[in-house]
Amino acid sequence: MGVSPVVMLQERTHTPDDLQSTYLLAGLGFACLIGWELSAVFGPSLSLLSFCDLHEAVVLRIMSVLTLAATFGFYALKADWVFEHRNRFLTAGSLLALVTVANTMANLAFGGIPFIVSLAAWALFGFAQGRIMMYWCVFFSLIPTRRTAVSIGLGSALGTLMFVFANASEALWANLAEIALLIVGSAGLVAFLSRRIPADRILPVSAFHRTSVLTVSASFSVACHGAVYGFMAIALCSMGPVAALVGGASGLVGGGVALLWGYLGPKVDIDTGMVQRISLPLLLAGLLLFPLFEGVGRIVCGCLVVMALAHASVIAWYSTSIDNYEFRLHPVDRFALREAPNWVGFLLGSIVAYVLIFTLSIEGWAYHLAMIIFSLVVLVAFSVYGGNESQMRKRLNALLAPAPVEALVSGEDADARAPSAPPRSFRQRCDRACEQYGLTPREEEVFFLLAKGRNAEYIAEQLVVSPATVKSHIYHIYRKLGINSQQHLMNIVDDVAAE
Repeated sequence: MGVSPVVMLQERTHTPDDLQSTYLLAGLGFACLIGWELSAVFGPSLSLLSFCDLHEAVVLRIMSVLTLAATFGFYALKADWVFEHRNRFLTAGSLLALVTVANTMANLAFGGIPFIVSLAAWALFGFAQGRIMMYWCVFFSLIPTRRTAVSIGLGSALGTLMFVFANASEALWANLAEIALLIVGSAGLVAFLSRRIPADRILPVSAFHRTSVLTVSASFSVACHGAVYGFMAIALCSMGPVAALVGGASGLVGGGVALLWGYLGPKVDIDTGMVQRISLPLLLAGLLLFPLFEGVGRIVCGCLVVMALAHASVIAWYSTSIDNYEFRLHPVDRFALREAPNWVGFLLGSIVAYVLIFTLSIEGWAYHLAMIIFSLVVLVAFSVYGGNESQMRKRLNALLAPAPVEALVSGEDADARAPSAPPRSFRQRCDRACEQYGLTPREEEVFFLLAKGRNAEYIAEQLVVSPATVKSHIYHIYRKLGINSQQHLMNIVDDVAAE
């Protein structure tokens, strides 16, 4: 019945050299993405928007976020088409981000470029950012998940350092050249790596599962997190380039913690709900304390918020990619539905910051009141959502729902599958039971370890998947076998020998 669980486990004891190089290159390419994405987030006070005043810079940044949010809306509507044309559509679109760099260089060199031209350039930047983000998610959703979390976490940390190097110098032309290299590097590496994936390992678009990713309450919570990020990014930029640079660099701490979770892998069971619970105190502390300080104090408060959000963002990246691969979810549809509320929230947060800081120029008690209201909205969003991932996990589990056990073990098909002689070895008995009950190849791996008496945590570590995924497989194995305990499963294996 194919490769036995023992052989499959032996093959998983180490990462093949070609896959290891894929993870390393993917980490480098993802780092390039993070580097130029942060350069845009904090761009109003840094190199990319150095040619105009802060007021105009914020307007240009808001334009790019608007088109970015619209891009994810388009992907949600045209998910199949985007997936089928990803290698051409997403690669070419990603390089449109270079238009922004060219626009900045032209303004620095010649000046007098109409503002409408810059506005169009930053609109294209939003489209480009959405395309490259989608391309990376699709790529990570199509490769084995053994080191996906570490690759993304390491790329996030390295990309934050790249952001600092690309914006810390006083030589603007050198900074812009470095940002251009980051754009080309991220687009080039993901295109190269995507074309290395064997075509026979990529499911046709019709074979992917589709499932609603976020409930309304969860979407509201994600949007509020995006709003906090958008507000704090503009607030830090309004304090000058040092505050913007330090604020962006502080994401290294949050990304480093996310890398730690990714490295520990199956030893910890962390999901989006838990991440939100970890982030909430830091978000509220940063927002409420922000107006109480000036200068360094405000920067520290902003850094608390950015650290929490970076931590949540990196985990969302790799948990989404891993679930897409393990549950065969449509990568374009799922990523678009997850990112759309986040960037709509970022857009609203940026607009609120622009109005409060640049239009109304509020300070004192009015600023305190505004931040209290903002904090209450975040708290209410979390309270409604509750950090609860159970509904999403239930929907993912439903994708693995088996056929009735009776249909699997009765009739002529069952007789046809019966072996001519009773199996003798432990492995043969496991293979026979897996075949009799119609287990999938992944369920066979889990079944074999369960039959040996291993627990879910051990199985997750051996198969290098998340504990939640292992528990899902155990649940469906039990349903197919019509049992409710590991001991019953072991009894079934023993009974096979007596047939």
